[in-house]
Amino acid sequence: MSNIHEIVDFSGEQINVGIDVHLKHWNVSLYHGQQYLRKFQQASDPLVLISHLKSHYPNAVFRLAYETGFSGFWAQRIFADAGMDCLVVNAADVPQTDKGYRTKNDVTDSRRIAAALSGGLLSSVHIPDPELESDRSVVRYRHRLGRDLTRAKARIKSFLHKFGIPIPAELQRSKWTKALLLWLKSVSLPYPSANLALSRMIQQVEYFKLQILESSRELRNMLRSERYNQQALLLMSAPGIGALTALTMLTEIGDISRFDTFYRFNSFIGLCPTEFSSGENQRTGPLTPRKHSMLRSLMIEAAWSAIRLDPAMLMAYNDYKKRMTAKRAIIRIARKMLSRVYYMLQKKQSYEKGIVK
Repeated sequence: MSNIHEIVDFSGEQINVGIDVHLKHWNVSLYHGQQYLRKFQQASDPLVLISHLKSHYPNAVFRLAYETGFSGFWAQRIFADAGMDCLVVNAADVPQTDKGYRTKNDVTDSRRIAAALSGGLLSSVHIPDPELESDRSVVRYRHRLGRDLTRAKARIKSFLHKFGIPIPAELQRSKWTKALLLWLKSVSLPYPSANLALSRMIQQVEYFKLQILESSRELRNMLRSERYNQQALLLMSAPGIGALTALTMLTEIGDISRFDTFYRFNSFIGLCPTEFSSGENQRTGPLTPRKHSMLRSLMIEAAWSAIRLDPAMLMAYNDYKKRMTAKRAIIRIARKMLSRVYYMLQKKQSYEKGIVK
């Protein structure tokens, strides 16, 4: 008698894969339709998972999902190149039960993602192209340098305060000038170790200032490139939007056409209120916690400049202040500015001052 071996074939069947991504390993859960199959742990390598899935479920259609985070989009691109649909999802969009909140671990996280994927409850965040993601990383690093410099300055001020040494009033400015750095270098503290510590702190400030100068020069070159130049000029026509803000917006937003309405664009930025409505009762709350932190902050900063430079925005701001606090009023102006930004990028038109609506 001859042995007949029948090879399993999953043609037309869909395997849903939830991945809890970590640096050293991944936890993976598998679903076939609504049926839970199994879980396992593997090395943090997409190729290992691809090989495993294809060998165990030949000819199946694979859908995968993992949460956004430190891992970025490199794994998604490898899965896509292998012909597998992979979603990168916002962690807050993955359904969770009260029990899940109280017994959270890596295994249950991967199973929760796979279950939500099987139920069609997940949608992917926008996946930028590799060049845009690289440009974005350069712009984000420039913002990070600014925060590092602010912390280094605060460290020096706190250190001097311990010795009762105030910075002279004529040198207290938002930007540290050469005169202030020269004064800091002339400060003499009672102990050599204290002078050594202050010297190291000053060197750190000088290092960050140099890094910011070089990074800003690189960003100006990027701004002149064909990819960003025209759109950046449009954004910079608006009050309060300079070169760094314009480039930040362009690299973070990407293609404005992916937002088919201003409502979706505003939801991405986060200048919309929370809402608690039921039946006849309608109530709006504070700004939504779902936001793009950097862009929302930049738009609020731009709004403060807009009320100084655009009479129409000043008039709207004063009108809002009759009904609410100044902080709430400036949020409304920031939302108006964001609407102008959306219109400028969609219609490719410059900002016009004095336009009420």
